[in-house]
Amino acid sequence: MPVCSPDVVGYGGCTPCVEIIADNGTHIVLDAGTGIQALGMHYLKKNEMPAHCAVFITHAHWDHIQGLPFFTPAFLPGYQFSFFGCNQGTLSFRDVLREQMRSPYFPIELASWQADIAIKSIAETTIDINGVTVTSRYAEHPGMTLGFRVGYKGKSIVYLPDNEPFARFDPAKVFTEIALDSADPDIELVCLLDQKKNFFNFIRSADVLIHDAQYTPMEYSAKIGWGHCSFTTAVRAAIYGQVKHLVLFHHDPLRTDAQIREMLQSCAAMVRASGAALTVSAASQTASPLQL
Repeated sequence: MPVCSPDVVGYGGCTPCVEIIADNGTHIVLDAGTGIQALGMHYLKKNEMPAHCAVFITHAHWDHIQGLPFFTPAFLPGYQFSFFGCNQGTLSFRDVLREQMRSPYFPIELASWQADIAIKSIAETTIDINGVTVTSRYAEHPGMTLGFRVGYKGKSIVYLPDNEPFARFDPAKVFTEIALDSADPDIELVCLLDQKKNFFNFIRSADVLIHDAQYTPMEYSAKIGWGHCSFTTAVRAAIYGQVKHLVLFHHDPLRTDAQIREMLQSCAAMVRASGAALTVSAASQTASPLQL
């Protein structure tokens, strides 16, 4: 949920929305939480609506789509967008967007959008948006949820805002190299190795990994299976996956600025102890854009 109080102004309180801008003018928008309202107003104020703009939605949980009804450019003729996201069971991605914008939940329907908008259902695939590739993979989160890897000119950003990798698996086996006994394979180990392959191949050597870090380890122990990650697991995964920069994301709405700073100090200690060349920061609305 969005939050607004004096003790959270440092990192901000909108729900997920991340914009990636390529130097060829392509804009990739990841999720449509409350932050997309300000993004839309920014486009209109600058009068510089990008010619190539694609919005990728990870999943239909409310915090990731609640800004869409307030994305003003979608209601104006002359603008052009593409929206990508996955179906939810028998509910198509188009219907997901339509259902949140109908009575009694909202007074303006999706049909009121006057911009030229394409809505496309995707699963695990790779899409090219004007030279920028976006690869989608399913994440470990309740319901159908995607993560995205954005690639351009040899650089990559991985976005996994809601992800709980390796729940209930022994961390000692997750973050070390282990071999499978082909003569007597352990089914649990087979499942772990398959998950490790899928996850680490997706994030490996990313320039930036934006990853769920909602919980402290103590909090996580009581919330295994909820679909979110502890910041310590996110750091260990980034180190093991040889990521260059980890951005802690999806802050708990009860988390204060001071507590996030404490988390960052713990992350820095973990990185120092490992000897890895990893930068860790926390997502913020007020931070300067990352330049890759």
